[in-house]
Amino acid sequence: MQREAMDGTHEDWTTELDDAAAARCEAALHDLGRLPVFDGTVQRILAVVDDPDATNDQLIAALECDATFAANLLRFANSASRSHPIRARSIRQAVMFVGRDALRRLTLETATYRFLERSRGNGRAAYGQMHLHALSVALSAASAADRAGHGGDLAHLAGLLHDVGKLVLPRAFGDEALDAIATAAPGGSRRVALEREELGIDHAQAGALLARAWGMPDAVVAAIAWHHGGPAGDACPSAEVACVQLANVVATMLTSGDADQSLLQRALERAELHSDVLDDLATQAALASATLADGGTAQRIAHLERLAQRDDLTGIANRRHWTRTVRDALETEHQAGCLLLVDVDRFKQVNDEHGHQVGDLVLGEVAHLLQGYGTAGRLGGDEFALWTPLPLATAHAHAVELLDRLAGAFADRPELPAVGLSIGIAHAPTHAGLLDDLVGIADAALYDAKRAGRGRVALAPDPEPLAQAA
Repeated sequence: MQREAMDGTHEDWTTELDDAAAARCEAALHDLGRLPVFDGTVQRILAVVDDPDATNDQLIAALECDATFAANLLRFANSASRSHPIRARSIRQAVMFVGRDALRRLTLETATYRFLERSRGNGRAAYGQMHLHALSVALSAASAADRAGHGGDLAHLAGLLHDVGKLVLPRAFGDEALDAIATAAPGGSRRVALEREELGIDHAQAGALLARAWGMPDAVVAAIAWHHGGPAGDACPSAEVACVQLANVVATMLTSGDADQSLLQRALERAELHSDVLDDLATQAALASATLADGGTAQRIAHLERLAQRDDLTGIANRRHWTRTVRDALETEHQAGCLLLVDVDRFKQVNDEHGHQVGDLVLGEVAHLLQGYGTAGRLGGDEFALWTPLPLATAHAHAVELLDRLAGAFADRPELPAVGLSIGIAHAPTHAGLLDDLVGIADAALYDAKRAGRGRVALAPDPEPLAQAA
C-alpha cells in the first residue's frame, strides 16, 4: 500500500513516547502477526479494483473466490444505507450498484471486521465489541472526509484501525492491568490519560506502533496516534486526522453519552466542517452498529453463510454448496439414495422467443418443484440436480410426478413452447460410491432420455448383468 505523508506531522507522535513502554509494546507486536487486509481474497480484490484496465468479469471472479465475502457484498449493496431502489440478486448486479470506490472500502471493512471480531484483546472487560465500534468510526470518518473534500479512503482505513492498540496493550502489560484501567475509565480521554499514567503509553500510541509495523501509510499511522488528541488532548495535525477524531467522538457519544467537547470543536474546525454535520454522522454510525449487531454476531455470520450457499436466481443451493452437501451424505455418511440430473427441454427456445424474464420464471418454477423432493441444487444454466435418500422405485415415481407438475404449472401459458424436463437417475450404492462417478452415470442416463425424445425419465442400467456377461 502506498505510503503518504501528511503535512509533515506524521512522526510528531513519537516524541511523546515513553521508551520503556514503547519497547514492551514493540516486543508484543509479533504476537499479532500480519493484518489480513494484505492476504488472500482481499489482495486480489484490491488489485483488480485499483487496475483501471480490469474488467467487471475479473472483479466478479475475484469476489467469488470467497463466498462469505461475496455474500457480505450483496448484503451491503441491499442495505438501507445504500438507498438503492433495486435489490441486487447477484454479485454482478451488486458490483454495478456499489461501484468500485465503495467496493474498495467494503473490502477493507470486511477483512478488518473479521480480524477484530476474532482477535483477543482490549483486556477481558470489553472483549467482543471492537469490531462494531471500528466500523462505525470508519464509516463516519470517511463520510466526514468526503464531505470536506479530504482523503476519504485514508480516513476510512484509519477509522477501521484506530483502536488496534487495544490489541497490543494486553500482550505487553497483561489482561489484569488493562481490565483495571477499563473498569476505572471505560473510554474516552479519561481512559487514555489513565493508560499513560499507569503504563507509560496509551492505546492510540500502541496502535500507531502496530500500524507502522504493518506498513500502513504514514497518514493512517498518524491518525491512529492522534485519534484522542495529543498528550494534552489538543493536537489536530491534519484534516484527515480531524475526521477520524470527529468520528470517534460521535461513535463514543452514541454508546456512552460521553463526549470530549473540546476535541470535537477543534476537529470540526480543522476538518473545515460545521456542527450541522454531526446529526448525519451520528445517524450513519448508529445505522451501521444496529444493522451489524442486530440478532448478535453469530446469527449475522450464519445469515451470511446461508446467503453464500444459495443460487442467486432460484434461491436453492448453488453448485458448490449442493456438491459439498451431497458428497458428505454419500461419501462420509455412506447414505443410500438416488441422484437425479434434470435438464429443462427447449430452454434456449424459451429464452430466444420469449426473453430471459420468462426463462427465469421457468427456472424458478423448476427449482421450486425440485426442493419439495430432496436436496436440490442448480448446477448452472438450465441444469439442476436432486439428491434423495429414497429407494429407486420411489425416486422414479417422484421424477415422473415432476414431469406432470411442471407441465401443469404452465398449462395456462399457451404462448409458450412445451416446457418439459429430461431426467436421468442413478442409484447409490448400486452404481457408485463417489459423487463424481454417480454424476457421470446419471448424466449418461439424462442423455438417453434426451435422445429418446425428451420429456421423460431414464434410469441408469444396472451394472451387474454387464459384469456377469463379461
